[in-house]
Order: sequence, then structure tokens, then C-alpha cells
Amino acid sequence: MQWFELHGLENAQPITKDSAETSAWFATLSGRDFFLKFYPHELAEPRAATEIAIAGANLHPAIVPLHQIVQCREGTLLLYDRVRGENLGPMENRRRFQALPLAERLMAVATILAALTAICDAEFMIVDWYEGNMIYDFSQRRIWLFDWDLCRKGNSFTLEMDSNYGSSRLMAPEEFIRGSRLDQRTLVFNLGRYALLTLPELAETLAPILARATYPAPAGRYQSLREFTQAFVNAAPQAGGVNNR
Repeated sequence: MQWFELHGLENAQPITKDSAETSAWFATLSGRDFFLKFYPHELAEPRAATEIAIAGANLHPAIVPLHQIVQCREGTLLLYDRVRGENLGPMENRRRFQALPLAERLMAVATILAALTAICDAEFMIVDWYEGNMIYDFSQRRIWLFDWDLCRKGNSFTLEMDSNYGSSRLMAPEEFIRGSRLDQRTLVFNLGRYALLTLPELAETLAPILARATYPAPAGRYQSLREFTQAFVNAAPQAGGVNNR
């Protein structure tokens, strides 16, 4: 890429991704460590534009902030400060996270809920949230969220595939039905499942809330992520005050 050559980044470290549609690297520029994500021109709308709108809007402190947008000859390059921590997609990192004290895991879950609620309040539909969209800094006990290019503007969309993106462990029943309408109630199910798997010690305490969040039919769930988040924070011990982290 010409921009890399101009800035002496020919030795940038490529990052292996599940999709070949976008490319990513770790690189150091002027002594500062960055995560770089590249979109070819054909993905500029709406995917690059959506990620820019979310990551560049300062919606919540847990969202990795967008540092710079570079329009290159080949497409759009996004520069993020490289945050410390481990991606929670790999099983080894998830096991390490799961071994943390309950209070620390609880704070992380509540922060995730608050950050995703902020995105929904900005009228974006989160399409494929799962552990691979998170980085946990074990030394600072801080959760980071990133990767928004599959999100959609609006409050719902029709599933045009046989199954949605994401992890089947967390997905709602409607995410396996082509033509179904996915909305915030789908995300409520995803996060209810995540809370149950991440906080098994609180399964009994949170049973009424998580049972409603993961109800098979969307009509039986909390009708918005904000409603679920408020119920969760009110019921979960030690969770008060973590929303703004």
C-alpha cells in the first residue's frame, strides 16, 4: 500500500482475520503503537462509514476510539491506538477471564452492557457481537470493545442469510431463520446468554432477569437493550456505578 511506503511501515505486522474482505495490522508510527484497519473502496459504504460513525463518536469510554481516518488511493484506512490486553475470542483467553474474581467479571459485563446500550441509543443495530469483539486488559482490569463494520444504521434488519454472524453459543433462535426480523431484542438474548455463561455464580440471583432476556420468542424478552441493562444493574450485587466506566 502506498501510504505504508510513504510512512515507512513496510514491516507492519499483519493480523490474521476470519474474513478476507478487510485487512488489519499492528504498526508503530512516530513512536506510537497503532492498530490499522483497511477497507477497499467497495466496502467504504456502508461498512467503513458505519465503523467511523460508531468508533469516532465518543459514545462510551469502553469503545476503542478512532484516532485517524486516512483516504488512500486503494481505499480507507482507519488508525486506532493499540490498547493493552488480550482478545477474548481465543478459548485460552476466555478461560483466563472466566477465572477472574466474580466482582471483576461482573464489572466487565455491566460495562459491556452500558457500551452497547450507548451504540443502540445512537440508533445502530449491532449485528454480530461476541467475545471476539472484546479485549480485556488483565493488569488494569479494563474491558475494550471494537469492530463495528457489520453494524447497521437503524433499529432492526431482515436476516438475508441462513444464519447470522456471531457465536452459536450466544445466538437467539431467530438468528437461524432466513427472513426473520432482528432487532434489539435479539441483542438482549445474546447478552443474556453471555451474562449467564460468564457469571454462573449469579445464575440463581439473576434468574428472573436472565430468563426474560433469553426467552425464546422476542415478544417475551426485554424490548430494548437499555431496559435489560437497567434491570441487570439494579439486580446484580456490586454492579452499581459501573455504567460510566
